[in-house]
Amino acid sequence: MALEPISKSTVHDLARKVSTVSVAREPRYRRCIAFDETKLSVKGVHVYVWSAVDVDSKELLALEASYGRSSLNALAFLKEALRMCTDKPLVLIDKGPWYRWAFERLGLEYRHERFGMRNRVERFFRYLKVSKNAYLDIIRPV
Repeated sequence: MALEPISKSTVHDLARKVSTVSVAREPRYRRCIAFDETKLSVKGVHVYVWSAVDVDSKELLALEASYGRSSLNALAFLKEALRMCTDKPLVLIDKGPWYRWAFERLGLEYRHERFGMRNRVERFFRYLKVSKNAYLDIIRPV
């Protein structure tokens, strides 16, 4: 259930390797962010990689890995992503049942979306899955 933070330099390296996504360096106003997780098999073990991307600037706000995918995981990661926001942005999510409690707990507005603006985070995951062998040692869930 625990999330292991990934260092900012590692995220910068990862983002540079797998896509053209820039990494947020400081908190600022964000109108809307896309929030998602994906399941990867790392050395035979299933892990969940969580990602939050600013829809407008395409900046990567946070990236973490966990062994579980629960409401507590979603809450912990959401708090991490919000450190890069000076406001409470609209959050775009898929219909994962683990999200609702976390967003309601923090009083955030969220919207279910399959495509559209959520494609920012889905594109990042597509690069991540295709290139995962290049950085298996970077993602180490606790």
